[in-house]
Amino acid sequence: MNSLRISAKALPLRSLTARSFHTTQPWMKTVEISGKEFEKAVLQAEHPVFVDFYAEWCGPCKMLAPVLSKAVDAHPELTLYKVNVDDNMEISQKYNIASLPTVTAFHNGKVVDQFVGMINKAQIQTFVDAHAKRAD
Repeated sequence: MNSLRISAKALPLRSLTARSFHTTQPWMKTVEISGKEFEKAVLQAEHPVFVDFYAEWCGPCKMLAPVLSKAVDAHPELTLYKVNVDDNMEISQKYNIASLPTVTAFHNGKVVDQFVGMINKAQIQTFVDAHAKRAD
């Protein structure tokens, strides 16, 4: 048991706290953004994008994130952005985010669709697929 504890303590802190949606890999399409980047990344995007409004303390947000990321990754024409509501209250207020998780679809700089709360995998896939068709 002690060797297990020593091994865990020996791991770099970033290994223990890394977020699955953070990436520096160019092929991954899930990116966390803040207020400064929101306008260019979301409102000026030339393709449909999703914004996952979340908080670190939100359990359903943590369950939704990998399923949503996988669904979006299957469509090269889509991008998923994540906005931490605690760090970006101005954006959250502008889009009336009252419950978490909230996933909002943007196209041509406008909100075109949204869902709130944890939904099942099939519903997430249907939501993403519907907006992938807008990219055509």
